[in-house]
Amino acid sequence: MVTLKAQETIEDLQCDGLRLIQSTKEYRFTTDAVLLANFCKDMRGKLCVEFGAGSGVVSILVARKKHPKRVVALEIQPQLADMMKRSVQLNGQQDVVEVYVADLKDACRYVKDADVVVCNPPYRKVGSGERQQQSNIALCRHEIAATLSDVIVSASAVLNNRGSLYLVHQASRLCEIVTLCRDSALAVKEILPVCPTPSRPPNLVLIRAVKGGAADCKLLSPLYVTDEAGNYTKQASAWYGLADN
Repeated sequence: MVTLKAQETIEDLQCDGLRLIQSTKEYRFTTDAVLLANFCKDMRGKLCVEFGAGSGVVSILVARKKHPKRVVALEIQPQLADMMKRSVQLNGQQDVVEVYVADLKDACRYVKDADVVVCNPPYRKVGSGERQQQSNIALCRHEIAATLSDVIVSASAVLNNRGSLYLVHQASRLCEIVTLCRDSALAVKEILPVCPTPSRPPNLVLIRAVKGGAADCKLLSPLYVTDEAGNYTKQASAWYGLADN
């Protein structure tokens, strides 16, 4: 067993017994992170890097469900990295998942020639929307420590040729994502719109971009998270299971 600190709890990820340490004082993971982990594919036996890993839900799910050889998780906030390290230990994943307190802009110091980069970055630009008073939570929601450009430039720097970047972000920033990827030699290959319900437009997009890839892109059929009654759709529920996608 691992030691829990004040205001920490262990949450069941409802996936093959995986558990995650969360704190009421810190940013808590959302459905976005779970969707991102399940959107990833073709990772078996490969080297994966997660930028801005937070408390670790994406890396922990990817390590169990997608069977990479190694996951290198970078998180700039020491208290979140510490929680993640203990969650990795709790799930017995120490041989697969490595956690570092690190700025994603310094990723090349920790890993090179990665096959995959995964990132659920802060969505809001500094000055947009209401900012959290707690600086540790504001870092997770706003582009204070790293911008969208920083994420994409750093991903291109650590990826090998034909390596993939998997990203979840606001649908309203899709044009910016595509432009930044193009400028960093990353071709957007797949776009999955995510709609809160069938009657509402996409609020998120899941993106796969390939370093050195050709300029052809698939716009996938939307993923509807819940039905009009607020229940998870069959499509979304399946992504919480253990089966590979």
